[in-house]
Amino acid sequence: MFANLTFFAQEKLLKKSTFQSEEIEIITDGLDDVTIENSLSNQIEVVLLDENPNTHTIFINEQSGVLKVSFKLNFNIFKEPVFRKYITQRLQRATTIIKIPNHKTVNIYGKTIDITSKDYKGDLKIYIDNGNVKLNEIKGNTAVKLFSGNVYGRIKKATAINIETNNGEIHVNKNNYNKQFYSKSNPKAIRKFNVRSINANVILITE
Repeated sequence: MFANLTFFAQEKLLKKSTFQSEEIEIITDGLDDVTIENSLSNQIEVVLLDENPNTHTIFINEQSGVLKVSFKLNFNIFKEPVFRKYITQRLQRATTIIKIPNHKTVNIYGKTIDITSKDYKGDLKIYIDNGNVKLNEIKGNTAVKLFSGNVYGRIKKATAINIETNNGEIHVNKNNYNKQFYSKSNPKAIRKFNVRSINANVILITE
């Protein structure tokens, strides 16, 4: 299913797909913000909000047991006259909301991107260069690797925690840990939370 709606100078693209894969790969090139939500159906639903109509395309395809979601700018920013406007005014700013069925393994790749998970009930692996990662309540195994930015999350007790950030700060509840590493093991852990970074700050609330 694919729908294209334009309103108030903003385009809304909607694409849905039924799939069998247990693993999902999301390539965020061309986007500014990605939000992951739980789907109430067995379909993946991708909603793209584009400030300038007809500048992005959504791709969803299944390859070798992996569902791949990607986005493409519909012009060459290095050749088209719109390039100068793209850089100076960011008219092609795009945000996407992706609704995913529960209990999938979701891999997200990007450069400079902000990512929000609204309590996704599955495993998350996030690999970006820079950005803010807001995980809200962490429901599954979660691994985040980034160069710089901030990672936020709420963690329940039955979680094993391992954090490494060379130059960033680690905050757990009201405590500030002035060291590169923070770990907390739990013999009854049912999920893992791992962060690896050079400059990112990690802010956690444990329950």
